[in-house]
Amino acid sequence: MAKIANGVHKVLYFRKLGEASEAAKLVFQTEHSKSYSRDREATPTKDGNVQGSAALEDEVSITALQSEEDPTFTMLEDSIVDDYAVEMWEVDLADKEVDDTDSTTTFGAEYRQGYITEWETTDGSEDNPEVEGTFLTSGTRQKGRATLPEGDLETLSYVFHDVLQEDPADDGLAEPDETDPVA
Repeated sequence: MAKIANGVHKVLYFRKLGEASEAAKLVFQTEHSKSYSRDREATPTKDGNVQGSAALEDEVSITALQSEEDPTFTMLEDSIVDDYAVEMWEVDLADKEVDDTDSTTTFGAEYRQGYITEWETTDGSEDNPEVEGTFLTSGTRQKGRATLPEGDLETLSYVFHDVLQEDPADDGLAEPDETDPVA
């Protein structure tokens, strides 16, 4: 039976393009949305209309609360000011796989390269300071699997577990199983 996707399980990671460092998540993400658009054009000919299409536009809108200290926030803000490209991963924490041979945990992910084209911070007197940004993908997003940096699994809470015996909680508040080589 199909399950409804849970947005809290999808987290964005970023890195300056070409930088040899681990990608990092923008802290306090509240939501993001993906938008695809492609213009279609019909050219009338004597044999009828001929359809053509323009390039795909792939945008990701990002909203987060501002942190007092977040190097990813600073890097993303600098990327629009200094006009450099960024890598982005949308990691789906609900799509978890553990490799039986080396116990590596990976997650379903979409990978993009592109630019931050908008970056707006708001500092209201009664609300938490927010940031909204837009990431414009260059080329076409790629699907694959991502390995998260050490320690991120503990800070990213936990994923949904079923009520059945076959799906006991092994994340979040769950104690690690000392007999399980994966834990």
